[in-house]
Amino acid sequence: MNIWPFSKKDYDLNGNRFYQEYVIEREITASERQLKVTAALAAGLRIAEGVAAMPIITGTKRYDEKGRKITAPVMDGDLFERLTISPNDYMTPVEFVESLTLHAVFEGVGRAYIDRGYKGKIRRLIPLLDGNVTPRKDSETGRVFYSGTIPGIGSVSDLTRRDFIEITAPRWSDIEGLDVTSEIQKVLSLALTLEGRQTEDGAKKSVRGYLSTDQQLSPEAAKLVKEALADKLPGTPIFDSGTTYRSIVPTQAEMQLLETRRFLIEEVARAYGIHPIFLAHDAAGQSLTRIADAMDYHVTVTLAPWARRWEQAIAFSMLKADQFVNMDENQYYRGDLKTQGEYGSKALGNNAAWETPNDIRARTGQNPIEGGDELPRAVPAKEVKDGA
Repeated sequence: MNIWPFSKKDYDLNGNRFYQEYVIEREITASERQLKVTAALAAGLRIAEGVAAMPIITGTKRYDEKGRKITAPVMDGDLFERLTISPNDYMTPVEFVESLTLHAVFEGVGRAYIDRGYKGKIRRLIPLLDGNVTPRKDSETGRVFYSGTIPGIGSVSDLTRRDFIEITAPRWSDIEGLDVTSEIQKVLSLALTLEGRQTEDGAKKSVRGYLSTDQQLSPEAAKLVKEALADKLPGTPIFDSGTTYRSIVPTQAEMQLLETRRFLIEEVARAYGIHPIFLAHDAAGQSLTRIADAMDYHVTVTLAPWARRWEQAIAFSMLKADQFVNMDENQYYRGDLKTQGEYGSKALGNNAAWETPNDIRARTGQNPIEGGDELPRAVPAKEVKDGA
């Protein structure tokens, strides 16, 4: 019996029966695994984009006679310009925050040099994303110093953390953030192997079935059949015995592969602290109708810790005692128009108002109005009764 087309060694790899063998035996040589694994890349992007989307508010602070903090945003000066307008001459604030956050998520630290000029004026923020600078701890004094090379500045040594904005993952040691990517390298290696294997199978156009016939075909007849099937069933083998078409169903190994892929997404989500639904995972059947709950999880559990790290890193290196910084996550709670209306109605309530009309308008992106900066006056019940 002849087989058309004649057997090729590559055909042995068309099916999925070799998955287990190749998953176990292959090695991953990528130096940036997290960028090549879909779930890990998505997790890093969701975190970096989420943090960068929060407006950075800076200004002055003081305390009243009862110890309550009173803040006043400041919309000018080098601090405001570097954090909200132009960190340097080639990046926007969003790009700057995203870059440092991505490196902190994937490598344990995101660092930028604060280039100060006359009287400490902040001229620019220079991201250090290639390991240009490393910290070391003096064993005798316990102090930490930084040394290395800064683009546009040159070699530096004996600098301190106050010369940098340094965002780290939770610290494993006192001077190093935890490198999550290295800690879960086995999970990422397996995920990368599976994705590579699927890519190879797709390129080889796995066989969907085969044709057989009772009659032995001549080379000319087999060629005509192949040409007739070229558009509809490309790559279909022809056996000249038996006249039926049989479909090749997924193997048990292939079905297990799909289950393994789902498990790997969940493992990546656990490692990077992100809800699986933000990695396009069904999250155990959860519906997108409950996206509000997932968004609360995302802001509270995933983004809030990174926002606090940014606030404290900025305060540590750039702020004076009478200044403050706030990563404003309120925009994530805007909700739909109905929800906004219900909130605004309660916030402006006559007997327990906690926001002014202009506060509500600012939250929805509208300009202030004259007379809108006063809290609605609480009306005593007696005045309401007398007025009636």
